[in-house]
Amino acid sequence: MKPRVLFVAYGGGHVAMLLPVMRALRAQWPAVECRLLALTTGYKTAIAAGEQPLGYQDFLHLFDHAAAIAWGERLLGNNSSPDVSREESLAYLGLNYLDLVAQYGEQAAAQRFAAAGRHGFHPLHFMQRVLDELQPAMVVATNSPRSEAAALQAAIERGLPSLGMIDLFGLEGDGYLHRPQPQWTCVLAPAVRERVIAAGFPPDSVVVTGNPAFDGLQSPANQALAQRFLAERGWQGLSPILWAGQFEPPNFSATDTDRSRFARQAEDTLRAFVAARPDLALIVRYHPGEWQFFPRGADSERIHFSEPLAEPIHPLILAARAVVVQNSTVGLEAAIAGKPVVSLEASVSVRQSFSLAALGVSTGCDSFAQLPPLLDRLLAAPAGTPGAYASDGHAADRVAAVIGGALHLPPR
Repeated sequence: MKPRVLFVAYGGGHVAMLLPVMRALRAQWPAVECRLLALTTGYKTAIAAGEQPLGYQDFLHLFDHAAAIAWGERLLGNNSSPDVSREESLAYLGLNYLDLVAQYGEQAAAQRFAAAGRHGFHPLHFMQRVLDELQPAMVVATNSPRSEAAALQAAIERGLPSLGMIDLFGLEGDGYLHRPQPQWTCVLAPAVRERVIAAGFPPDSVVVTGNPAFDGLQSPANQALAQRFLAERGWQGLSPILWAGQFEPPNFSATDTDRSRFARQAEDTLRAFVAARPDLALIVRYHPGEWQFFPRGADSERIHFSEPLAEPIHPLILAARAVVVQNSTVGLEAAIAGKPVVSLEASVSVRQSFSLAALGVSTGCDSFAQLPPLLDRLLAAPAGTPGAYASDGHAADRVAAVIGGALHLPPR
């Protein structure tokens, strides 16, 4: 029997971490079978990468199909995305809700969903049945909550080899540090390893590999795509600014329920700045799971609105001269690529989670009024070089080697 490794990932930067590892694992050990459970927007990303992913809808037969779809219909509402099929959305919502009922009972499940929505999901029973169905030799997931956390927990409870991958900094607020510990944890940099060990993980279980999602920043193919992006828009000679925005956290304010307001104000500030400077251009890019909820401002000769699943992020970072974020992963990627990064420190997402400026990744900006002069200064400086979180482009190979060791595969 070929050893089967089950990878589980949501979309955005999480599935981007796993796809290169799957390719590296196949290259090193062709006998290994890689199966990917790609969730929400991760499914479309995986298809675009040439994979044949599984989704929630592929496991409806293991549960009460009619009840799951009925709950999915009831909960669909705003819990949908143009990048996720209706069938998958119904299965995802319905099966997760049935799992809540199985764990807490009907009344407590209703209260939990009313309070937290999808953020209250933890489909442990679902993942247990998935493992029974697929019989993997190992489970690999990132530090994302809900389905990924449940997949790792189910593997740990069954005594299966398990590997978690922390995408960013391993800060105290990362729920991964407080959940059941997998056999192995792969991290971005030595400073992250120190934090994870301080949180109680055995030192020999935490391996510095780098983040495979960032390997593409060293890719000649992405450099070529960046130049093509500029040429197609006639932006040669211009200095593009990449704005990578996101919603503020849920329940961030007792009075303001518009989670997009801050990001839209930042976009408006940048549009005005670029309009006044004929040597600049602007790329507007919102989070892959949220972009459809932002009003699409008018494109112009020097403003481009990016649809995330149609345009990979790395060519856009490489095409940019500077990058502005709240605390998006894009900021870290841009710093790794040697781009000046500005983080908007007034964002609630920064105050409630982490500051890229405090971590030495970005230059902090405290108000929208400060943003144009700060960008003027950064754009006038020589291009930077990668810093403490730089990668050599081989993180995926190192993670694959950890998987190979966990499965006792012969060295290549």
